[in-house]
Amino acid sequence: MSFSRRTAQLLHEDHQATVAVIESLDQLIAKAKKKAPDVGDPMVQKTLRNAGGAIEEEVSEHFAFEENELFTRLEEMGDVGIGMHLRGEHQALLPLGQSVAEMAREALENGFTDASWTTFRNTAAELIERMLAHIQKEEMALLPALEDLLDPETDMELSTAYADAH
Repeated sequence: MSFSRRTAQLLHEDHQATVAVIESLDQLIAKAKKKAPDVGDPMVQKTLRNAGGAIEEEVSEHFAFEENELFTRLEEMGDVGIGMHLRGEHQALLPLGQSVAEMAREALENGFTDASWTTFRNTAAELIERMLAHIQKEEMALLPALEDLLDPETDMELSTAYADAH
């Protein structure tokens, strides 16, 4: 999918990158099942590092940009529903993402115990499910709304600010 507005395109690209991280995390969980994976395995390490960094940093920056720059503009135009709904999802996703990131870092340092793997697996599974649904909503509702909302000058200003923050 491509968008004519650069801001929407940048957010779409971030969504695709997040989906890739989430899918690799999902594959790790599916492959390992109930037995903790070997954190000495380079692919496991890569997945845990990506999960820790991308989920915690990228998602929190992405959410903050949407809430501070985009939802407010939509609300000013009279569309409060999208922003209100997505803010609520952000409030649920951020603590899950932070928890998964912390557990991933801990596992990279000390490995998984049976108990820590169970907790990680369950928390990550919830994050995966919620994040994929959230991204789908943004792709179907928020990004198309930006196509109509943003004029070329505002789009350039916002996309430059967003790109500079990354």
